[in-house]
Formats: sequence, C-alpha cells, structure tokens
Amino acid sequence: MKNQQYLISIPAAAAVYGIGRTKLYELVNSDNSIPAVKVGAYTKLNRKLFEQWLDEATIEGKEL
Repeated sequence: MKNQQYLISIPAAAAVYGIGRTKLYELVNSDNSIPAVKVGAYTKLNRKLFEQWLDEATIEGKEL
C-alpha cells in the first residue's frame, strides 16, 4: 500500500485533486466545513477528510 501523508498542503492538494491553487485557498478561507488546519504559517488539509468533503460536495451538486 502506498504511504500517503496525513496532512497535505494546499498546493499539493490542488495538484492531486485537479482544483486550482488559488481557488482552493479561496474555498478554505470561505468555507469552514473544509477540513483544514493551520500548522505554523501553513494551511494543511486532512487528506482523508478532504476526500470525504469532495465526495459529499459532488453528491450534493455543490458548485466550487
């Protein structure tokens, strides 16, 4: 099984999930339901919870 980071940076998440980096920062700053955490000066996403959030957003037909 491939070892994945528990927390992922916004730029890395943007690349992995095909969302623009700027758009992802905007979403994190405007939507408190996104599983983000500040680590020092950096914002990180909980990978597993973010994938669940994306699944729910897709099911709900949420526009990003």
